[in-house]
Amino acid sequence: GRPAPSRRSRAVPAMRLTVVRAVGLVTVQDLGRPGHMHEGLAPGGALVPELLAAANSRVRNPIGAAAVEVMGMLTVRAESAVLVSTDDGPARTLSPGEELTVASGRRSVAYLAVRGGVDAPVVLGSRSTQLSAGIGALIRAGTSIDAAGAPEDAPDVEPFEESDIVRIVAGPDFEAFTPSALPTLVSQPYQVSPQMSRVGTRLSGPSLERSRFDDRSRPMIVGALEVPPDGQPIVLGPEHPTTGGYPVIGVIVQADRGRFFATPIGGTVRFVVVSEGR
Repeated sequence: GRPAPSRRSRAVPAMRLTVVRAVGLVTVQDLGRPGHMHEGLAPGGALVPELLAAANSRVRNPIGAAAVEVMGMLTVRAESAVLVSTDDGPARTLSPGEELTVASGRRSVAYLAVRGGVDAPVVLGSRSTQLSAGIGALIRAGTSIDAAGAPEDAPDVEPFEESDIVRIVAGPDFEAFTPSALPTLVSQPYQVSPQMSRVGTRLSGPSLERSRFDDRSRPMIVGALEVPPDGQPIVLGPEHPTTGGYPVIGVIVQADRGRFFATPIGGTVRFVVVSEGR
């Protein structure tokens, strides 16, 4: 008869990390899935694309390659020699058995890039985890993080300049607020509250007074400042609901969204109106 098949262990991929510890919201992210709002799917993707790009560029990946987004703390162990980088440090090669810890703190989020990009199933053109849509899962202890494949070289990228100034376009729901609401929004800093997630960031500061408003459902977008009845604005993140009923007093300009979402819990921002949007 035929000899029994050998039970050789599977070879470790060319680049593999094993998660030793993961605390908080740790996921795989790239630039997301734009173009599916009409199907009820928000774009998702990296909370701060500029920091994702910076981490990728340091290991010479395309800036939108999948990486690990850390809102909390992550410790990984190299199972083979792995070239890695974070968004705020140079690239380094981890030797087999060497550990690395990545944590958010100075910013709301940190990124860990692997040369070749992080491997994850491609769904609708993206490897990003989108928990609000049931796509992917949290990274936890014991998870393997492998490189996706042959990398491509890309130019160096530096993230945005540090500043607490965040520009907005005012509106569109002018009729929903009293005349004092917009001046109040730009008069004092707002603090990022602990109620922060990839869905939305609640701010704490002067209350924005609403007038009569029909809470009708309509499409929403990343960076919109919606105002619930308590007057404390919520800035919608990449996994925001596709529709909502709270009035919108303004929208953060695209160039400043990364700076806003990088603000840690307890940090403050100052809004500046660059267009009335009428």
